[in-house]
Amino acid sequence: MNQGNQEQQNNIYKKRLLGVLIIIMALIIMQLPSTTADAAYSTDFKMDGNTLIKYRGPDKNVTIPDTVEVIGKGAFEDNVNIELVVIPNSVKRIDPYAFWGCNNLDTVVLGQGLTEVGDYAFAGCKGLKQMTIPSNVNSIGIQAFGDCVNMTDISIPPETVKIHETSFNGCEQLTIHGEEHSVAAEYAEAFQERQKEKAEFEDTMGLKPSVTEAPVETPIPTEAPVVESLVGSTQIVGNRAVFLIDGQGLPVYDGLPESETPPLGDMMGSGNIPKYTVIDEQMIADHAYYSSIGLGNLMLPDGIGEIGEFSFARSSLTALLVPDGVEKIDYGAFYHCDLLEHVTLPDTIMSVEPKAFSYTPWVENFLSGNTGEGDFLIEGGVLIAYRGNFSNVTIPDGVRVIAAEVFQGHTEIKSVSFPDSLRVIGEGAFEGCNQLKQINFGQGVEEIKDRAFSGISTLLSELSIPGTVKKLGLQAFGSIWLNYQGEEPEHTFETSASRLSNKTYRIYGNEQGQEPGVMVEGLEGASASMETAESNYLLKIEELQESDEMAQAFYRAFQAVVPDNRVIYDMVLTDESSIPLTKLGTQALTVVLPVPEALQGQNLRLLVLDRNGQLEDIPIERISIEGKPYYRFQTNFVSQYIVYGIGEDMTEVSAEIPMEMDMELTNLSAAPQEEPFWRRLELWVGGALLLTGIILLSGRVIKFRVR
Repeated sequence: MNQGNQEQQNNIYKKRLLGVLIIIMALIIMQLPSTTADAAYSTDFKMDGNTLIKYRGPDKNVTIPDTVEVIGKGAFEDNVNIELVVIPNSVKRIDPYAFWGCNNLDTVVLGQGLTEVGDYAFAGCKGLKQMTIPSNVNSIGIQAFGDCVNMTDISIPPETVKIHETSFNGCEQLTIHGEEHSVAAEYAEAFQERQKEKAEFEDTMGLKPSVTEAPVETPIPTEAPVVESLVGSTQIVGNRAVFLIDGQGLPVYDGLPESETPPLGDMMGSGNIPKYTVIDEQMIADHAYYSSIGLGNLMLPDGIGEIGEFSFARSSLTALLVPDGVEKIDYGAFYHCDLLEHVTLPDTIMSVEPKAFSYTPWVENFLSGNTGEGDFLIEGGVLIAYRGNFSNVTIPDGVRVIAAEVFQGHTEIKSVSFPDSLRVIGEGAFEGCNQLKQINFGQGVEEIKDRAFSGISTLLSELSIPGTVKKLGLQAFGSIWLNYQGEEPEHTFETSASRLSNKTYRIYGNEQGQEPGVMVEGLEGASASMETAESNYLLKIEELQESDEMAQAFYRAFQAVVPDNRVIYDMVLTDESSIPLTKLGTQALTVVLPVPEALQGQNLRLLVLDRNGQLEDIPIERISIEGKPYYRFQTNFVSQYIVYGIGEDMTEVSAEIPMEMDMELTNLSAAPQEEPFWRRLELWVGGALLLTGIILLSGRVIKFRVR
């Protein structure tokens, strides 16, 4: 009897043990990765709680797990492999840079739970073409879709009430759709107006802003110049990574321990090229601190003569002191510095180019009448802005320079008188003043820049130009007949005329009406093309024996001389206007050159001088045409180039003409699909096992009664 009881107890124990094991198995099936696909989630998706930190998988089509609520900063950054991503309803926020630079991403399925698209979230996703923003999204951040150059349509719901001005910077083909009277509709109208200003996009496409943890409002003491404190800030310039370093300090290389930092000379063969924010202690480089958020009060160092294009644009500057000696402030230098309220300029300034201070509180507050007295904003003898509405305008005595576009579009002006102190009338200063018919120059004007009086009254058919004028820009007076009281001035043009996109800024003769394309002169065997050429272009290529500019650039970048095994080319691109075209913007020039005989059998490196005389890498492709070695590259800046050998030969690709790609891009936006069948089946099996385990564990049959 006792033996029977003992055996019965053992059976009960075994059943309960089996039940426990089955329950454990069921929980494993239901809660842990039970298939190859689920196992991939644990390795491909690096998580921190409910935030996706990094995707490390190889797939082109990616479905984000429904446990994710936040796609973290840079989670998919620069992933050129993914083409489709499905974002589930669980995701509430996409953080900054999440999909930055995913060039091949053409399809994004947005979940309905999304409420926020962060700064630069999809910036540089060139494959995106169409998008529909879900109704729960209330904000779209800074350049969230910046440089999505192929995007043509996006629909934004009325629930989206915060759209940053720059959210779609660089989306030149984009049409924004929004319901009437909604924030999106108002934004779309303003967006179309801003599209007329292309220079920022052309100059900064691919430019990744410097991001620091310092709050925007933190001031930088004027006793410590910011330029000197920003040694080694890493940014993206010209679509490639470079190091922007202060030319007054020591080179800093990002990402390498000091013991592994290569000598500068060794970088001639490979690696990123150092670029300086302060060039030869004389110039602030173009884009040097573009979008930097670590700036406050700024005092530039002594010795600076020029402040480059977009050098501080969209930065966090609050106050600016420009020292004596600075003569030129270039295009957009302080454009959209949204916190810049105080500016001090020296009386050495002789040129302020268009958009230099546009959209700064310093100018905007003056124009709205909130600051200053009188109708003229004058600083350091430079007339920066005008807020009057008088038909007869007299420029105050003491003004030496009228900055670009100050009176542009003031159609109420009928006459203007200049003081004897005036020396320079800026680019487009009175452009479009179509009632202006009387101009009193005074006794001091020396330079009248491009389009200064273009589009003024047609009643003014003839005008006398004082003998004091030494320089006269392109279309300075439109089609008005000019009489020179002295010697004919030197005819000049501004850098804006050398932008390919500014075709109307140039003067043309009788165009021949030839088929658009690029003809090459000067180098036998060379050819060139533009994918969407609108005119006839001539590319002149000259081989240089020596170049002081190139020698200086090599010493600055590598502290080394120009290599012996090299060839230097000077390239000049013109259209029918004969004005050299240097900046091609979104248009790329494809050039095919024969490999120099002395460099055959070697790897080649190609560098170009940028506008500031600094070096940039140009990727090349070795090809074979009719059995002869050539190399091919694309560029959007035409200047001096140097090619030199760095090692053994690469594999050549046989090609007769530059390759062209024709892609049809599509995009979807909808809620994610339901759970896959295999996953639902696993849950059913797990549930059944769990129920069986509970039954065995309890030792009795559970009856279910339907009521």
